[in-house]
Amino acid sequence: MKETLDKEIALSQAHDHMSKIQDAITEETGRVAKMVSTYRKNGSASDDFVRQKLLQHFSDRQEQLEHLFPNPYFSRCDVVSQDGEKKTLYFSKFSFHEQSLFSWTTPAARLRFLDLGQTSYPTQDQHNWNGTLLRKDQFMIVDGKIVFMTSEATDYGRTLVYQEKLSQKKAGFVLPEIVERMERAQDDVIRAASDGSFLIAGPAGSGKTTLAFHRIAYLAQSPDTASRFAPEKMIVFVQDEGTRAYFSKLLPDLGIHNVHVTTFGVWAIERLGLADYTAVRRPNGVDESIDAYEQHKLIGLRTASDQSVGSDPKKILREVYRSCLSVEETARLENQLKRKELDRFDLSVLLEARLRKGLLTKEEEYFETKKNFEIRRRNRTVPVAYSLIVLDEAQNYLPEQLSVLRTCMSSDTKAMLYVGDLGQQVLIGTLTDWAQAGESIAAERKVVLDKVYRNTKEILNYIASVGFEVSVPEGLREGSLVSEKVFGSENDQVEYVRGVIAAAEVGTQIGIISPSQEGLLPFRNLDANHSYLHVLSVHEAQGVEFETVILVGFNEDFFAASSDPELTKIKRDLFYVALTRAMDDLHVLHLESNSLLHQS
Repeated sequence: MKETLDKEIALSQAHDHMSKIQDAITEETGRVAKMVSTYRKNGSASDDFVRQKLLQHFSDRQEQLEHLFPNPYFSRCDVVSQDGEKKTLYFSKFSFHEQSLFSWTTPAARLRFLDLGQTSYPTQDQHNWNGTLLRKDQFMIVDGKIVFMTSEATDYGRTLVYQEKLSQKKAGFVLPEIVERMERAQDDVIRAASDGSFLIAGPAGSGKTTLAFHRIAYLAQSPDTASRFAPEKMIVFVQDEGTRAYFSKLLPDLGIHNVHVTTFGVWAIERLGLADYTAVRRPNGVDESIDAYEQHKLIGLRTASDQSVGSDPKKILREVYRSCLSVEETARLENQLKRKELDRFDLSVLLEARLRKGLLTKEEEYFETKKNFEIRRRNRTVPVAYSLIVLDEAQNYLPEQLSVLRTCMSSDTKAMLYVGDLGQQVLIGTLTDWAQAGESIAAERKVVLDKVYRNTKEILNYIASVGFEVSVPEGLREGSLVSEKVFGSENDQVEYVRGVIAAAEVGTQIGIISPSQEGLLPFRNLDANHSYLHVLSVHEAQGVEFETVILVGFNEDFFAASSDPELTKIKRDLFYVALTRAMDDLHVLHLESNSLLHQS
């Protein structure tokens, strides 16, 4: 018969140990801060290479310690090896070996997902550690306070030691995903073989993007992969500037810096050397003239001659689109070029023309050691090559864009990480089959997440009721019913939205979302004094989430049938994307009765 764990003693011991660790972190932080100060003070105009490297090392360690202090660890494992050596290991975001704290990226961290008893795991030196896992504790520590703790050992069953009532509200507009809550299957994804293409797919809210970011952190930090996946050799492509800023906050929380997060448009303009141009992204499924313009440009892209037509971007684009655009669309192109704006079709045309002359290149800084051992900075032109290319919302890319990016893979890793759902299409001409981009992803390199963690049961039931195929997992948290309202005037609609904002708890993230910018105009003046209110189009909202979402503009004219099946699908998918932005509360507002809304 198994023993019973004394919860009070276990919690008290855990508190004492955490305090001891925090004291050690404070002491180490002081030591590291002195080193940072020393190397900064000893700086010189010559910018000594070694000093800079040491300064960076200690600055990074200082930041890691700052992250460790409020949340020192999230798991404890007691083990005994076959030799009889007993150890207690703690796992955290970062290592602190002097206190037996080890990074979640180390091979030993797999212990927290293994069953008690005889076990083994692969070590860094390609051998196996064999022994017995005697005890596992799981923690959630917030701001130096244990708010959740469980314990399980060979002599007592899994016991909930302590649980504090937690708020589900978020403190800021950042998607928090802590490493300690990853499931065993997710950990397998993160630790999968590093080289080659990898796909993480799943419906909105399944956590595919945060899982991808943990894989990036693992590749950059794991002893097995870090030498080939330096952060500065990685690049992450996101949809827009707002999403770039949003994602740029995630990796530093995992201790990863210098990963380039950008949009395809900004990156392409840099590669083409067109610094005086800007990239534009138009929404589809909203304006018929824009849709027609982009459809005709797509024809030009896919029927363009392989022959080079010079180096002037304007001449190249005029030649490619010459027989595809109407008179009005040609005038639109000229106005666009006059403003020096390039869209995804233009950039693909120009990049393909550049590639016909050779690989894409970039300027790279390096250090040269002179005969007198003085080190100086130099620049050189090198081919663009990334150890890892990550594409978030991969379904939004043209096959031509992906083909260009695949030429930029490092020959050592050839690693592409695709994140998305090909079932969602919100832009014209985008990928529908991986073969279109010359990509072949093996079955074992595809991970499909089917659990949706983000939405409440009521929101998922509503999404299913309007014709979308979604699964509603058992045990999903419950929430308030979806509010669907029809208003006779725009003013009444605005007043309802004011009421929702006024009734929300302070700090609740609220998103007002419409298919078009025009549909958002009546609500623009509502966000002046509300830092947690976000007014944006569906295209802008793709990839982010809010606790409360208010949908406007999805009326009969939007859902009117199109003669083009692709555009009809885009409209439906835009509605799906908008619905799935809501985590807790969803309001769907119309200005007139919408009989098409509940048609599948």
